[in-house]
Amino acid sequence: MPVPPDTREEATERRELMRLMDTAPYRIPRREIDENLILATWNIQNLSEKKSWRALKYIADIVERFDIVAIQEIKTDLRGLAKLQEILPGRYRLIVSDVTGNSERFAFMYDERTVEPTGLVSDIGLPLDTATHEGFQLHRMPYCASFRAGRFDFTVVSVHIFESSTTFREREIDVLAAELEKLSRREATKVVDRDFFVVGDFNIQRDGDRFFRALARHGFKMPSQLNTLTTNVLRTGTYDKIAWLDRTDFKYGGECNVVPFYRAVYQENDPPRGKREISDHLPLWAEFRINELTQRLEQIINARGG
Repeated sequence: MPVPPDTREEATERRELMRLMDTAPYRIPRREIDENLILATWNIQNLSEKKSWRALKYIADIVERFDIVAIQEIKTDLRGLAKLQEILPGRYRLIVSDVTGNSERFAFMYDERTVEPTGLVSDIGLPLDTATHEGFQLHRMPYCASFRAGRFDFTVVSVHIFESSTTFREREIDVLAAELEKLSRREATKVVDRDFFVVGDFNIQRDGDRFFRALARHGFKMPSQLNTLTTNVLRTGTYDKIAWLDRTDFKYGGECNVVPFYRAVYQENDPPRGKREISDHLPLWAEFRINELTQRLEQIINARGG
């Protein structure tokens, strides 16, 4: 499916989007092979064959700034995702889930020059009672995959927490965080890598609410910016998160932000936003340092226990 050439309007707005991502306060760090990892998460609202080429070009320009992006809310029809991959340079690869709750899929899109998969790809299913076959599962089953960047092996879990019920929302976050904490305690010789990131749309609306606490009480850490950083186009809530279990095997680089694409694209709209055409969520990213040999040595020393 050939990508249509840019119109003058598209070219102008793509240039403005580039400037937005290249300058403060929304500058995204340069990607350096085997030096840093820029991890992003993005709930791209209703990503399907209905997304226009124009919207997908803007989305691709943003995705290309990251080593790996966890994408939520992909619909059953994958043609929109296929068109997005067509716009991106050929080095970008995809890992896509089956359909889960609300007819949604998850995907990981990564640059194979800087990130490689290491074999684990799975939904996160919670244990059921062996006698009754009953138990609790998340409405949209989280999706995980393991990767390597430089010397650093890690597992990313992508989530889209149930938003319609406050009771189930808190329970989903709490149960998932507890399960991931338990998995992280496994010996390093097991299949699941102990360095877990959990990213996605948690539907946490503000710092310190009951949903925020449900994530934090199981040992997950987040950039301090995420206490107050709003991640939707209307800038009203802190819905999306990038969190990790607090271990010494990697180093948060200190930079984290969103890409407020509405400042550059669909300027003819009233008001100019791109909310309906692109997404009601903004991409969220964080930088991690991965070049320290001590990280790999720590993994060996801590292969058993702590």
